[in-house]
Amino acid sequence: MFIERDKELEALDRLYKSDKFEFVVIYGRRRVGKTALINHFIDNKKAIYFMGVESNEKQNLENFSKSIIEFSSGIQAETSFLSYQTALEYAFKLAENDRVILAIDEYPYVARASKSLASTLQMLIDKYKDNSKLMLILCGSSMSYMEDHVLAYKAPLYGRRTAQMKIMPFDFEECCTYLSGLSDEDKAYVYGIVGESTTVCTG
Repeated sequence: MFIERDKELEALDRLYKSDKFEFVVIYGRRRVGKTALINHFIDNKKAIYFMGVESNEKQNLENFSKSIIEFSSGIQAETSFLSYQTALEYAFKLAENDRVILAIDEYPYVARASKSLASTLQMLIDKYKDNSKLMLILCGSSMSYMEDHVLAYKAPLYGRRTAQMKIMPFDFEECCTYLSGLSDEDKAYVYGIVGESTTVCTG
């Protein structure tokens, strides 16, 4: 079950329908529903979804390659691109004529393991943004990393994003939608006990 996040979904849909290159930064603390939002948005769309892991560059590149190859060929493969540049260029070219979403979840894990990734993305965005229909989504739970290394003025990707979303926990009114089977008194009681721990997008 997916509830709320209507404003975020509407904003993502508007960007998706622009049919031109879009670069969306989504960030917020852990367990707030970022991944659920992305998965709900890309459902039934042409999309490459990749979640970074807290590991080394080689493992993340292999996993990223598998996500791209499986999307483009429909089969699982053990082959890997030689670099993030070649993998990302392939993704940009996949979107030359058709809208394709590339969602990189937990981007900080990937970028920390590959120090040149942000500069590579900067270069490829500048190269392909006018000729690609790629919708790039970078998502991260490390608030400080996303703010300092993606959104900040001195970050390589500064000025490239077309939208950003800071995903906040549900407030009490939004949580009431999720707790619709309870009385008003019980809703207040539950929220008072667990508060923002109930603020996930899925049930």
